[in-house]
Amino acid sequence: MNLFVTRLNPSTTTKDLQKLFSHYGLVTTVKVIFDHATGQSKCYGFVEMPNNHEAHEALKELDNSSFRENIISVKESAVSDVRNPESQSRDWDRKSFANTPVNNDNHQTKRHSSLTKKPMRDDSALRNFGYRGSDYRSFR
Repeated sequence: MNLFVTRLNPSTTTKDLQKLFSHYGLVTTVKVIFDHATGQSKCYGFVEMPNNHEAHEALKELDNSSFRENIISVKESAVSDVRNPESQSRDWDRKSFANTPVNNDNHQTKRHSSLTKKPMRDDSALRNFGYRGSDYRSFR
C-alpha cells in the first residue's frame, strides 16, 4: 500500500520517514519530494509498505501525530505504482482494452461543429491580412 504523508518538517529526510514507518512493518520505498528549482523539501512524501495490514496500522497510528515538531497527516495514496502493475488495485485491466473495438464515430466533430476545419476559398491567397486598410474584395 502506498501512503501519502503531508505536513512534514522541511528538514525531514527519507531516512527519517523510513525509521518512523519501519516500527509498524516492512517498508519497501520512501520518497520525500523536493522542489527541483530550489532544492528544498515540499513537505510531503510517499511511503510504500507491502503488507496492507501493517500499512493500515501505521496510517491509523501516525495520522495527526507529532513528528519532528510538526503534526503530520498520513493518508492512503491515490498514486499507483506504475513500475509494478500487480500491486495496483484497479477496477479495470489494461488487457481488457486491447481487444476493444474502436468507435469510428467522431462525436467531438458532431457536437462541436465550429471546431471542424473549413475548406479554404480559392481567393484566400489574394487577401492581405497584414494591412487593415487593404480591400481584399477588390481582387475578386
